[in-house]
This record gives sequence, structure tokens and C-alpha cells, in this order.
Amino acid sequence: MDKKTFLRLLPVIFLGLIVWIIPTPQGLIDITLSSKLAKNPAGAAKFAANTWHMFGIYAAILCGLILKPFAEPIIVMIILAVASLFMDPTKVYAGYGSPSVVFLLSVVLACGAFTKTGLGKRIAFVLLEKLGKTKFGGTSIGLAYILLICDLILSPATGSNTSRSAIVFPIFKGVCESLGSTPTENPKKLGAYLELTYHMISMGTAVLFLTGMASNAVIASTIQSSGGAVLSWMFWFKAAIVPGAIVLFIIPLVMYKLYKPEIKELGDIDHLIVKAKSEMGPMKSKEKILLGIFIFSILGWMFGPQIAIGPIKGVDMQVVAFLFIGLELLFGIMNWDDLLKEKMAWSMYMWYGGFFGSAAILANGKFYPFLASLLKKYLNLAHVNGWLVILILLIMAFAVKYFFVSNSAYIGAIYPIILTLALTTQANITVLSLLLAFFGGYSCWLTNYGNGASIYIYSQGYVDQKDWYRVGTIMVGIVMLIYVVVALPYWKILGIY
Repeated sequence: MDKKTFLRLLPVIFLGLIVWIIPTPQGLIDITLSSKLAKNPAGAAKFAANTWHMFGIYAAILCGLILKPFAEPIIVMIILAVASLFMDPTKVYAGYGSPSVVFLLSVVLACGAFTKTGLGKRIAFVLLEKLGKTKFGGTSIGLAYILLICDLILSPATGSNTSRSAIVFPIFKGVCESLGSTPTENPKKLGAYLELTYHMISMGTAVLFLTGMASNAVIASTIQSSGGAVLSWMFWFKAAIVPGAIVLFIIPLVMYKLYKPEIKELGDIDHLIVKAKSEMGPMKSKEKILLGIFIFSILGWMFGPQIAIGPIKGVDMQVVAFLFIGLELLFGIMNWDDLLKEKMAWSMYMWYGGFFGSAAILANGKFYPFLASLLKKYLNLAHVNGWLVILILLIMAFAVKYFFVSNSAYIGAIYPIILTLALTTQANITVLSLLLAFFGGYSCWLTNYGNGASIYIYSQGYVDQKDWYRVGTIMVGIVMLIYVVVALPYWKILGIY
């Protein structure tokens, strides 16, 4: 262990130890007793002590995820191993069996099939071939819309928008390079516009679906465990579709004004399409089967909870995700070795399973109501207008986004605090939950490290950091306005509030 790693590890150790040795707050004991989590004061004190110790574990994990002395899974595994020496291991490791955590793992594992079979690449080139020959498709802004359609088609079932970006963007980057726009030569000719626009698109499509990016499952489970709304796949989609579709539609247009490319017409790109078609060959049987499974999965996520056939009373989204993987394995589209190679999926499962488990124990132990009572003493928003409270809390959430490289860590750290504060106010919790859910994606526009896709797209090298931050901030402001003008009335019509 080098000095730098050791210095980053020290705060993690000290924070966990300090919280552990601090006596259990009386307020937590009182809430435990009033919530009937224990039958008598002695039992309440013991139960509250376990909850308080779990807070120490949670705080240590959170600190480790921010400072990163080691990779996230290593941090969580070490802390949980130590914690299980003093606490019930079945509770410490319970998060790994959570439906939300298993859903996250299975969706990210399943999306690897799009890369292996080449279906994602084929969809992109088919769109280029069909739409690129039109008058509009042969323009810079038309190419951006083709890119949008391609990403939108893949987004419902590719649970990692980092993986989706790695499938889609290289194809369109090839178009830029063929026209003489590279990161070092003429970047603003086309490449810079397309790169920055695609960053906006990638997050915009991710917001539409609960399965649009890995962080969404983290968002949904974190919001629910923190006292917020229950966000099912269909409820998420219904709430997101109208404002989210408007945001997606305007992205290429607004970006064309904010970051206009130097060329308007693309010229002839047929040679690229012909070459790609020659390399891919005709559509293979595994691609066709995957396309069918893909459609089946989307329908399952949409209508699964309403299915009632004999003993089957609804099909949960994690069941559909497991069927997705199972069918891929059954038809030979993926094999077990392919699943083992999906490092990001297993890494996220290892660290988020432990983190989610500790957060769930805090929720069950009524820690968040206790935290709310403390925060209320220092930031009392109880008598402030509910809509103003939502605005204040969203701005608070955006302000700290810059300190987090991991979007999932940001969500796990900040959203429970925001929701805990909201529970003491007049703010509509369902509305706030939805705004936090959707801006979990849009807030990634603010930086070049907002999530994995942000890092990947920025690494293409066409756009400098100053422009990335400037345009991203403007776009977040525009989207906030759209959600005020469009989303809130739309949600009112739906009866959400």
C-alpha cells in the first residue's frame, strides 16, 4: 500500500470507528420505541444500537466510495467483512439478494449480447443507410437525429449507457473522420457537435426508461428505501415519456444553436455503409433471435405486473430481466464465459449490493426519520411553499454533483438526505422522487465525469472541458424549464399529484 492510498484509507477507517463508538442517540431510541420495533425500552436500545452501528458502516462505505483508496467492490467487501464480525452476517449481506440489486446485475449482463452479436452496430448502419440518403439525413443536424434514433432504439434494454455509447458512437465518429473531422484536425467541422450532442442524447434516452442506464435501478431503489415513491418500470416510463420525448427532440436543434458545426451538408458517405455491410454480412439467426428477445423483454417490463395466468399473479421486472438472460443462454447468444467477462456488471453488483443492504437496514431501523428530525433543527423548511422546497432541494442536489465521479455513489449519498429533508416539509414526495429520478440522468450533463458514458464520450477528444461545462449547464437549465412548463401539468393530468 503506497502513501497516497493509505492517506485516503485513513478517513474511511476513522469515520466508521468514530460513529461506532459514539453512544446511540436518544432520539433514535425514542423513534425505535414509538415505531414498535421493540417491545420495551431495553429492546429498543439494543435495536437502535444496531441501527446506529450500521450507520457507521454506511458512512465508512460512503466515504470510501468518494475517496476511492481502492476500487469500489474492494472497499465494500473489506468494510462488510469487518462489520460481520460484530453484526448478524445475514443482515449485513442481505443486500445481495435484494430484487433491485439482482435486477441491476441481470440487465447490465444481458446488454452484452448487443455487442457480441453485432445487432447494435447493424441497427446503427441500417438507420444510416435508410435515413442518411434523405435530404435531411444528409445534413449535420440530420445525422444527429439518426444518432438519437439509434440510441433510443437500444436504450430500453441496454442497461448500461456506457456500453451503449461504446456500441453506437464509434460508428458515427467514423463518419466524422471520413469527412476530415478528427480530434486534432478540424474538430469543430462536425465531430465536436456530434460528440457533445451525443452526450446529451445518451442521458436523454437513459432518462426515458428505468432500464436505460445502470444508475436508474440504483435511483429507484434508493428513493424507495429513503421514503420516496415506488418507481416501477411502467410508472417511470409514463411519467418520463412526454417531457423526456420533448427534451430528446430539441437536443439536436438546441445544440445546433449552441455548438454549431462548421459544415451543414455531409456529402457522400455511401462508401462507409457499403464497407460496413460487407463486413457484417446478412443478418444472422442469433441477431434475429436477440431482436425477438429484446422486444419480448420490453413488453414484459411494460405489462408484466398486470399478467395474471393461473398461479402467476404479476411478473416483476427482475423476473423479466432473468428471463432475458436465460433466453440468451438457451439460444446460444451468450454463454457463461460471456457473462463472466462483463466486469462492470459484477463490479457494480459487489459494491452496490453491500451499500444497498446497509441503506435498507437504516430504513428499517427508522434512521431516516431520526435524521430528518435532526436536519429540521438546522434547516427548517416546514413552513416554506412545497414547490419552492422542491426547487431548493434540486439545486442542493445539483451543487454537490461536481464532487462525485460515480453517479451511483452520488445517488446513494445525496438522495437519502434530500428525501429525508423533504419528509419534514410540504413538498410533494412523489413529484420530488420523479424529478430526482430523471435529473439523476440530466445532471450528468454538468461535468465530463458525470457517469461512465460521460467519461467515455468526453475521452473521444473533440470537445474541450470549458465548452463541455458551459453547454451542459445551459442544457440543464433548459430542461428544468421544460419540466416546470410541461412535466408538472402532465403529471397533474395523470393524477400523480
